[in-house]
Amino acid sequence: MKKLFLTGAALMVFGGSAIAADISRRPAYAPPPAPPPVYSSWTGLYWGGNIGYSWGDAKNDATVLGVGTFSESQKIDGVIGGFQTGYNYQFGAWVWGFETDIQASGQKGGSTFRLSPLATLTTDHKLEWFGTSRSRLGFLATPNILLYGTAGVAYGQVKDNFAVTGVGTATASVKDVKAGWTAGAGIEGALGGGWSAKLEYLYIDLGKLEQTLSTPFGTETFTNRVTDNIVRVGLNYRWGGGGYGGGY
Repeated sequence: MKKLFLTGAALMVFGGSAIAADISRRPAYAPPPAPPPVYSSWTGLYWGGNIGYSWGDAKNDATVLGVGTFSESQKIDGVIGGFQTGYNYQFGAWVWGFETDIQASGQKGGSTFRLSPLATLTTDHKLEWFGTSRSRLGFLATPNILLYGTAGVAYGQVKDNFAVTGVGTATASVKDVKAGWTAGAGIEGALGGGWSAKLEYLYIDLGKLEQTLSTPFGTETFTNRVTDNIVRVGLNYRWGGGGYGGGY
């Protein structure tokens, strides 16, 4: 009986040790990762900066010597950069707002044309600066990602230089601020602490500009139209909203 008791005790001791060792080898319970923070509201006044690239066309229709006509389209490409400010109002998963911006532009281009066996026309086109004022309407794909469309007015300073050389030389320079329209789309993502980053495309049409150049061969009339394609990235800081918290 004593031997039986000792055998049972030994089994309990060694069996318990084995069970304890098995438990210690099991992995500890790991809770699921916390969900990403949610942008609580897009409502508020914001300001920021942007930089990008723009490729456009300066299209000219000309009446030469009062009778002949020709058309030319010159590329005006370059780097752009500037500042924007606006206001957003969020209602549910939708965000409505208004934004205005002003941009410096390095866009320019030029070309040379033979008007006649004796006369040559040289043109130089620049978009020196431009700005837009637009409404924005967007939908929150997630609480932190805004997809939006935008449209409004555009304005910019166009500078055109013309020179006709032949028997004599005549030059003309026209600088004017033109107004037109713009439309585009973009995506904006919340970064936290009131900050957000955006990628945006805009198409701009500044309308027509007519100018007249007197030459030794007569009066030449030019009608110029500037259109532009813009891709830019921007960084905004929002006041009075945009912290992390609840959701829609």
